[in-house]
Amino acid sequence: MAFNSLTYLGFLFVVVIVYWLFPAGLRRALVLAASVVFYASWNVVFLWVPLAVATVVFLCGRLIQANPSQARKWLWTGIGIVLALLTAFKYRVFLIANLSHIGLELDSTSFSTASSLIFPVGISFYTFEAIAYLIDVRQGRVKMPGFVDLCLFFFFWPNILSGPILRARELMPQLRFEKVFEPRFAFEGLDRIVWGLVQKNVIANVLGIWVDRGFGGQSWGGLSTVDGWFLAIAFGLQIYFDFAGYTNLAIGTARLVGVQLPENFRQPYHAASPADFWNRWHMTLSRWIRDYLFFPINARWKGASLPLYLSLIGVMALVGLWHGAGWGFLLWGAMHGVYLSVYRMYEGLRGGGSSAKDGGISAGIWRLATLVAVIAGWVPFRAPSLAKAGSILGAMFARFTWRLEYGEFFYEITLAVTLFCAIEPLILRALEEADEEAGASGLSMFRIVVRPVAYLFGLTLFLLFDQNHSQFIYSQF
Repeated sequence: MAFNSLTYLGFLFVVVIVYWLFPAGLRRALVLAASVVFYASWNVVFLWVPLAVATVVFLCGRLIQANPSQARKWLWTGIGIVLALLTAFKYRVFLIANLSHIGLELDSTSFSTASSLIFPVGISFYTFEAIAYLIDVRQGRVKMPGFVDLCLFFFFWPNILSGPILRARELMPQLRFEKVFEPRFAFEGLDRIVWGLVQKNVIANVLGIWVDRGFGGQSWGGLSTVDGWFLAIAFGLQIYFDFAGYTNLAIGTARLVGVQLPENFRQPYHAASPADFWNRWHMTLSRWIRDYLFFPINARWKGASLPLYLSLIGVMALVGLWHGAGWGFLLWGAMHGVYLSVYRMYEGLRGGGSSAKDGGISAGIWRLATLVAVIAGWVPFRAPSLAKAGSILGAMFARFTWRLEYGEFFYEITLAVTLFCAIEPLILRALEEADEEAGASGLSMFRIVVRPVAYLFGLTLFLLFDQNHSQFIYSQF
């Protein structure tokens, strides 16, 4: 039951209608049941995984609060168990393959069962939520909830598969479901859902046809400079609209039941610097890494430069590995660590301050350099091997040839979507202003005419471009 499917839209319609008809006291049971059904629709066998995570962190959280002198022990016990689950499901094949490459003798039959296990969707996301929960309990930021509350937190269906990555203290208070229906819940929710469907089915899926063909081709050595850049840009656009589409569907779904999820994207390709990019891209992951990994690591070094730069590269390499078990992901993360380090060095030489946001030539150079660096980074992220990533990057930056090997439509659609990204902030600002003029709940021409027409047009595009419920890219992470 993928978000971008008619089955899901039917499921959502029924759940939302019943939700608002139910008294507040029954809504929690309804949402929990709907969330379990939604997750089970992917694979009922793996219902035990988020349930096991919830059980582990519930018990460890209780022990942390009950035994302050042993809080550290139970904190790391809980973190260790959930990371062991993540490693067993996500990284086992990668680890086994690389151990074999370094000459370690392994009995292959011992691992045949482990290597064939299916990947439980969403495990990377609720693992991070579990770790954050345990740390927050240890630091006294979260009052210990009941087990059902914790299950609601981990199973809440809008964000269980691919985020946004939430913290218990920002979602749990909303899971009492005591709000009275307001028209703005419907407006805001449907806006996000329809736009998310268009982002995924129309923009990301169309670009994906060409991206799959380009990155899956065999003539890597002969790829031209033009085609290398167009493929890298096309994938950067595809993954943005794919993941932003999922996020909009998640935020819109939650909004229909009165829950506000945090934003995850803010026009990332308009970033003024590498640091600004991560303030705009996958924002909930960025703040998780900042608060639970980067700050604790750097606290002991008191601002020393070399440890700061090394930790930036190391932490971002881990971010890459979190995305997938492969050297390409690791390289992508390390590249962003280098970008961030170079920018921090520049800021240090300049004497501090966010120089890339200032006006003038310097700001323009940093904006262009950031965009080029981000696009280059998408190549190892998407390429099936480091050798093929190196070949494409070589065509982009070293072997300059200018022939065109793809149909005109590929270049035209990539340029059209690039142009849309360039003017996206202006479009969003215009829509926000039109909605503000209508007031919080009042009627206007925008709401009674423009919005319904836009919904109808968006849903028509969704149906026309439906590709058998194609999965979201981040569902594999």
